Amino acid sequence: MLPFIAQGQSTEPDTITVKELREITVVADAQRTSATKTVYIPTGNQKSTASDGVSLLSRMNIPQLSVNPITETVKTADNQGVSLFINFHPATNEDVSGLNPGDVKRVEYLDFPTDPRFLRAQHVVNFITHSYSYGGYTKFSGKERLMIRSGEASVYSKFACRKMEYDVMVSGDYDYNSHIGSVSDETYRLESGTIRRTSGTETGKQHQRGFYSALRVSWSKSDNLTFRNLVSYRRINTPINHTSGYVSFSSLYPSETYHTESPSTNNAVGWDSELYAMLGRGWSINGNFQAESAGNNTSSNYYAGTESIENLADEDSWFLRGSIQVNKSLSDKFTLFSNVLPGGGRTHIAYTGSSNAVNRFRQGFTGITVGMSMNYQKVSGSIDGGYAFESNYINGKTMDDRYPFTHINLQYAPNQRNSISLWFQYATFSPDATMKNPNIIRQSELMYISGNPDLKCSRNTSANISYTWLSSNKWQLSAYATMFLISNRQIAVYTPDGPDGMMLKKYQNDGDYNHGQIGANLTGKFIDGRLSISVSPRLLLYKTTESNSISHYPFSASLNVNYYLGRFFFNGYYDTGSSYVDGENAFLRKMPMSYSVNAGWSSHGWNIQLSVINPFQSSWKLSEDTLTTRWYDNKMTQFGSDCHRRISLTVTYTFNYGKKVSQSGELSGEKNISTSILK
Repeated sequence: MLPFIAQGQSTEPDTITVKELREITVVADAQRTSATKTVYIPTGNQKSTASDGVSLLSRMNIPQLSVNPITETVKTADNQGVSLFINFHPATNEDVSGLNPGDVKRVEYLDFPTDPRFLRAQHVVNFITHSYSYGGYTKFSGKERLMIRSGEASVYSKFACRKMEYDVMVSGDYDYNSHIGSVSDETYRLESGTIRRTSGTETGKQHQRGFYSALRVSWSKSDNLTFRNLVSYRRINTPINHTSGYVSFSSLYPSETYHTESPSTNNAVGWDSELYAMLGRGWSINGNFQAESAGNNTSSNYYAGTESIENLADEDSWFLRGSIQVNKSLSDKFTLFSNVLPGGGRTHIAYTGSSNAVNRFRQGFTGITVGMSMNYQKVSGSIDGGYAFESNYINGKTMDDRYPFTHINLQYAPNQRNSISLWFQYATFSPDATMKNPNIIRQSELMYISGNPDLKCSRNTSANISYTWLSSNKWQLSAYATMFLISNRQIAVYTPDGPDGMMLKKYQNDGDYNHGQIGANLTGKFIDGRLSISVSPRLLLYKTTESNSISHYPFSASLNVNYYLGRFFFNGYYDTGSSYVDGENAFLRKMPMSYSVNAGWSSHGWNIQLSVINPFQSSWKLSEDTLTTRWYDNKMTQFGSDCHRRISLTVTYTFNYGKKVSQSGELSGEKNISTSILK
């Protein structure tokens, strides 16, 4: 039977032609958009070559963002402010500088997010990182800017143990600037006649040193309950700040040389607390509480011939503010929320010298918001409305203001590659204590400056439409149009009503400020993502009314290029320069172009970068400002080191220890210290 069995097992050749298939490589999308957010996955090259959060965003070339690697600032593509978060916790400059880019899993961009942990922020970048079940990392950073004599250094350390996490940071910086000052050509139309005053700085020097330290303790029982507390201390000391030059007048005063001295010392102690809790049955609550106590001492002395103007100010202030939001999920599609924002503070300023006065400010604020958010598969949005009450007490006089506000936003994403966003906002700008300072302080031979206790709030209406297109890993696009209107704006108005018939610069409600913007951000990635190019053209529209009427329509563009070669990386950045109409001071400011070339190397926790910034820019000019009003004109050129050529060397070393799981946020802090002193 074996021959028959063998014959039964044989088969005839198949008549179908056989073709060998080539290898197929499946590449995952590095980005996706939805009705609630856009998610970007950083590549290994982008994370390994970045030294902090801002440099990571610069390397990722996110189309909805405008990242300037020279100034290290992050804004939306249409130049709106961005709130930075790390794992849903608020982050500031200190948070992002201490971030370990290697721990970042993804970056999320959100407009008007409905998640209560974002504290009703309008535009958000949220870093999602790994955390540690125990252990953490320590990061040492140093930056030195050659040719302009400034630098900074910091140590950041994170340690986690079970449900507890501890963050410690110490940083310091210095800026020794020997090219500060300005050249101005002023025209005073006084009752006694027109006087032209010209002045220019011939020598100027400023030495500023800063120190910041903070400790934060976080407790996370689960994803449903977190509690964080931070205490911080910061100091800004400017022991040397003086200029010398010439001042001349067409009449009334003889030409003289002048000298100014403006040293200052600022100290602040702060406390920041956060709480988030899921209460069950669709209820949740989140809150934030902040407190700060600050002391500021400034000295402003002006000498010109026999003329002497001395203004010494000693300021003590404190403030408390908080935010409590309660949320109720009616279903997986609808959520109701209500937010209460109480706050208040006191400021005491004593002026001595040429002007002697004591100012006492007390401010209270309460706002309440109710709203609803929805989230369908392709459509999401929210609407809220609220009412605010504000009370200001200044030297025995109390002023109250009440006003409504509302926010509406809608986002539609038909798929993961396209989304369109619309938002509208009606809000109010409240004047700060500086604008309401009632004292009249002498600023120069012909100028006095004063606040206005009767200054009223300005109403603001803004709207935006934007479109995001994520064609593939190779092409991404964001296009937008923005409208921004301020009615009855708060600006400095110049009138010949000062003492002895001199000019008085006083804050007033005067005219409207209208601003629009049209632009786009296109990103292309080539050579398997090793080369990325981003170009951002934009057209700005300005029109103001009343005492300083300006119509101005500038065009500008920027270019950002990144290239990776093994452990080495390269970056090029170019900005055509910009100009804008300032909404508070009413001047037209023109700023020079800027450009930089950056190269670096990274390996085993080390990151070394060398940047050459504005190599052909020998001038110390910062800006050209123009102000034209009925009674006063000023053409001023300001000088400093920000736009001067320089070489920047940055060295970062990070080492990890412990077991990594999924990292929570970085330390929150802010170096700036607020002040209400008239200057």
